[in-house]
Amino acid sequence: MKSLILVVFCLCSMSTFAQSATDYFHIAANHYVNANKKTATATVREGIQKYPDNQKLKGLSAKIEELPDPEDDQNQQNQNQNQNQDQDEQNQDQQQEQKKDDMQQKQEQQQQQLSREDAQRMLDAIAQEEKELQEKLQKKERAGYRPQIEKNW
Repeated sequence: MKSLILVVFCLCSMSTFAQSATDYFHIAANHYVNANKKTATATVREGIQKYPDNQKLKGLSAKIEELPDPEDDQNQQNQNQNQNQDQDEQNQDQQQEQKKDDMQQKQEQQQQQLSREDAQRMLDAIAQEEKELQEKLQKKERAGYRPQIEKNW
């Protein structure tokens, strides 16, 4: 009884390790469908080595070769990402330059506004002083004050 179980067990384990051409085909096709080119290529090559006359494996091998390389896709994605990053950096640089220009314009406008305000204050102060001086002179004239005029003759 024990020997019978041992024989059945050995036969079952050997059958799990032995793969037919159809098994290789199905495994490789599954990898092909999932766009896993490296694994699909390795599986189909292993199947063709064991079953060189199998047309299904050869046809699948040709189909797998038509798939784009994932490394090429990755390189293309990296290039696209780099280009996008470069564009983003350029846009950020342009935005920063625009902000600097805007800030400079605002500062210039503020300085002009301040200088106008300062000039207006100065003019107002001068006008006020002149007005006060005029009022003082008018008060002195009303009080009878007449400035002495020296004559040079």
